[in-house]
Amino acid sequence: MLTQSSFLDFRTIGRKGEKVKMMDEKEIMPYNFFKYGGVYTGEHHGMRYLIKNTGEKPDFKLMVQVWLGPYASTAVPDEKKTTQYFESSVEGRKEAINWLHEQYETRRGEWDTAPALLDAVLPQ
Repeated sequence: MLTQSSFLDFRTIGRKGEKVKMMDEKEIMPYNFFKYGGVYTGEHHGMRYLIKNTGEKPDFKLMVQVWLGPYASTAVPDEKKTTQYFESSVEGRKEAINWLHEQYETRRGEWDTAPALLDAVLPQ
């Protein structure tokens, strides 16, 4: 049974009815990591994602991509990824994380179909 306190910790229920904690902003690297060229990848219940700075000075943008797991970004064709760009700033990082939350929630049916790593076959 979910209580008000468990709602604060868990925002959604997983495909097997288990509690699933949403990505926390603190779990994703701070803006300076991206500012100096860092590339961050992660996975959230079938949704893989990548965040990195792209472009040239002074027009840097944070690029965020999501795709169906469990595949690495290099194994998935670009047309099977969803890409969004954000201002390269602390605020842009927050908007990117909010977009990741939105992608997970609105496309749950897709992410729930992600195969287990040992069952995966490379996408064509």
